[in-house]
Amino acid sequence: MTVKEFLLKRLQLFFFLSTMILIAQAVIGTIAEPGETLHGRYIDLLSSVWIAALCILPTVVTYSRKKLTVKQMLLRHAIQLVLIEGVMFVIACTNGLRDFKVLILIVAAVFVIYALSLLMIWLGQLRESKKITEQLHRLQQQG
Repeated sequence: MTVKEFLLKRLQLFFFLSTMILIAQAVIGTIAEPGETLHGRYIDLLSSVWIAALCILPTVVTYSRKKLTVKQMLLRHAIQLVLIEGVMFVIACTNGLRDFKVLILIVAAVFVIYALSLLMIWLGQLRESKKITEQLHRLQQQG
């Protein structure tokens, strides 16, 4: 395992652990203090998890049984980004957010997070493809 692969695995682990810790805190807090209201301090910890879950729904537009062309995949990713931005806009507005500057910052943050997540996925796939290519070269040299 290279240093880069090791660091990527740690980053994935970080995000997984962050999510699991938030869920655990909310569950434990709700059990420990059951008198808290629905929007109590422990349930609010789950808001980022709920938002992430809602933002996963638009990813269905990238599903295809057949191999997509680059143009088709880019179009689907653009549609997916617009849908995720829509989800975030609805969440923000239904929670009373009306400040235009803050809405623009949310749009920008969603775009950056989306781009970073695509980059992480691409780096993972690139790593896997390089590993498979190296294995194929070794097999060809042996055979």
